[in-house]
Amino acid sequence: MFTKKSSAILTSAFLFIEAILYYIILTKGGSLLVWSSFISVLLCFLYSALFIKKGDKFIILALLFTVGADFFLVVANPVNRLFGMLFFMVAQTLYAIKLHKNKKSKIFLVLRISAIFIAETITVFILKENTDLLAVVSIYYYVNLLINIVHSFSNWKKDKLFPIGLVLLFLCDTIIGLQTASGVYFNIPESSFVYRFIFMDFFISWFFYLPSQILVSLSSVTKKDTMSV
Repeated sequence: MFTKKSSAILTSAFLFIEAILYYIILTKGGSLLVWSSFISVLLCFLYSALFIKKGDKFIILALLFTVGADFFLVVANPVNRLFGMLFFMVAQTLYAIKLHKNKKSKIFLVLRISAIFIAETITVFILKENTDLLAVVSIYYYVNLLINIVHSFSNWKKDKLFPIGLVLLFLCDTIIGLQTASGVYFNIPESSFVYRFIFMDFFISWFFYLPSQILVSLSSVTKKDTMSV
């Protein structure tokens, strides 16, 4: 679809625009922050979609669901956390399918199913009457993400961008998860380092999130189409 030169130019333009949006996200506020955040993720999907004929279709489709998730979590007013997490859940499931398809392993499949079951059981046991659909979906998503990280590192020699992207996503989601759960499912002392870190003025979650999506989108392009820039 693209020549080596045009692919390099396209990738350079993509990274340059994302760098500008990243600066805006980390330094600005208000509607500029909201739309810069959403557009930055949308661009990750659009960049990957340009290589759909030879790229990883599971990642491209997952990025589309990620755009949907960010719409409900970033653009929508009021924010719809449940819908956002449902879209993120589908995205991680698609990543799981991609990983199992590329490197079939009964061990990872058994580990994934067991970990999800145990985590959901513990969540219901701890939260009891406070258990809701958001908590169930979030735990499913989070455990899937963790297993995807472990699984993706088993293919480290062939693909380094994807596992690194998932690790950065894990750091972002851990921060957001603690922010969301604090005061709802459990309390984090305001004097603690954890509380001060996750609620600092700096937009710490996006510090990890956008780089994670950029790396994932770059990993969706086959080596034949990924050109040095």
